[in-house]
Amino acid sequence: MKKTILIILLALCLPSAWSQTAETLAHQADELYRHGAYDSSAALYEEALAEGFTSAELHYNLGNAYYRLEQLGQAILHYERALRLKPTMKEAKENLALANSKTQDRITVLPRLFLVNWYNALSTHITPRTWRIIWIVLFALLAAAIATFLLSHELSLRKATFSLAIASAVLLLLATVLLLSSTHHFNVHAEAIVIEEAIAVRNSPEQQSLEKLILHEGTKVSITESLAGWEKITLADGTTGWCESHNIERI
Repeated sequence: MKKTILIILLALCLPSAWSQTAETLAHQADELYRHGAYDSSAALYEEALAEGFTSAELHYNLGNAYYRLEQLGQAILHYERALRLKPTMKEAKENLALANSKTQDRITVLPRLFLVNWYNALSTHITPRTWRIIWIVLFALLAAAIATFLLSHELSLRKATFSLAIASAVLLLLATVLLLSSTHHFNVHAEAIVIEEAIAVRNSPEQQSLEKLILHEGTKVSITESLAGWEKITLADGTTGWCESHNIERI
């Protein structure tokens, strides 16, 4: 009995102790960063992440440390991760833009229809949690409109609630699609950053394959397929090719 109670107490205490240890590492890293010890602060931020502690602020601070160390690929990676967790983080957006301006590759983004850009912005810049809240509100509005329509005997009110129900249903359908798209974006991690100084992109997933182009540190790519240590990637201009998995890191 005493042994069981001890195990339960340890199970309750260990997560708290682990959390405090990870947060302590992050605070120590903050202090080292303020004193200009960027290498040591980056190491402690990475250790805190390895302990399982994560936040937009932690990735942002780690990105700043890597930027100071002139490791653009890692800096961009962690700014992107900060924005994945907190899409509205202004400081991360500004620093990401600054870091991107110093990358070597200049890739022209393929033009897309306004509706496509609008859809992508809504599904990638709004978190699944926010979309779930919007979905619940719209579902409640739809249910209330239907209930009022069925229970009311006033013609004007029935017309108004019928129109409201139609509008709510359309918006609910759109919110459902965007919720699924946002969840996919935030869970799949199909985007990646080149973390090596320069990498070869080849026609097929083998060293003997013809070299298609060279990408440099900090360039963002989309992963469409994985195969035995290789990744098939797509650039913003539509160019595709294969690179070795260790040369890029998923956001």
